[in-house]
Amino acid sequence: MSYSLTEHHIPGREISFEGSNYLWLGGTNYLSIGSHPTFKFALAEGVKQFSQNFGSSRRNNLQFTIWDEFEKALATHFGVESAALCSSGLAAAQIAIQYAQQKGLSLNLAPQAHPALWRHPYLPFAGTYAEWISSHRTGQILASDGIGSPWINTFDFSFAAKMDPANFLIVDESHRAGIQDIPISCSGHLLQTVSLSKAFGIPAGVILGSTQDMEEIKKDPFWVGSSPPNPAFCYAGLHSMKAYEELSRKSSLIAQRFAANLRGLEVVITYEAGYPAFCSKAPGLFEHLKTASILVNHFAYPDITAPPVCRAILPACLSLDDIDKITAAILSYA
Repeated sequence: MSYSLTEHHIPGREISFEGSNYLWLGGTNYLSIGSHPTFKFALAEGVKQFSQNFGSSRRNNLQFTIWDEFEKALATHFGVESAALCSSGLAAAQIAIQYAQQKGLSLNLAPQAHPALWRHPYLPFAGTYAEWISSHRTGQILASDGIGSPWINTFDFSFAAKMDPANFLIVDESHRAGIQDIPISCSGHLLQTVSLSKAFGIPAGVILGSTQDMEEIKKDPFWVGSSPPNPAFCYAGLHSMKAYEELSRKSSLIAQRFAANLRGLEVVITYEAGYPAFCSKAPGLFEHLKTASILVNHFAYPDITAPPVCRAILPACLSLDDIDKITAAILSYA
């Protein structure tokens, strides 16, 4: 079954549903950054300094240094030359694709690529990932997720080290950034896009890449004409970089415990060792976990006419005892 509930606050470790409390494994708040004292204080300070919002363009006469400072901090954090902030992860992906298409390249979308990377009339490749790699040609934009969502699939980007130097590789890293390392060795143009609203708790997106590509993107009407992110949240992000690193380490420990508990056992879920999430097509798993006081996402995505997807994250606010409870519930499914 699918379900719906309405809250008046963002849930933390637990959520109340139908009169009972459950461990909450829904959403994409991987690091639980919103409840970290450093982030909460920094956001309050950001609102004091920048108010609630500032509608503008990054080419406006009035500029804020916070945007440049946060871009530099993100570039350093991810080990890339440069970064370009956007209003959302979808905007970041679409601006990156638009920029690359202006080079006269055609778009070659990987199988099951997230809709953020789609551009009409192109659709995701219908074959396997290996077949998609074999389909690469000169004059293409190769676009893929960094890790699959909602279905958790990892992808091998070793082909990028030998790709055509004129081609672009655009990778949506929204579900890896902040919780896993994302470096990719690429002989062509590499653009990595990130929705900062997930692990980073910021209503914004960012494009990561070379200084040359970022300079050109920042002249592109698509980027110039889009709204910049809320400066108060950028202030919070800038002053929470150590908190992100702290929670990323905790997330890694949680993911390791989860994998260790299930290692070598037959289970009805799909997961990747070291990644704090799992998914499943097993009928009745949602209800089974619910009886163990564990609530996960269960809805159709991204095709709203498809069967519901059972997907769960393991947020950093969980304890190792919580992980033991979750894995015990998974193993008891018959």
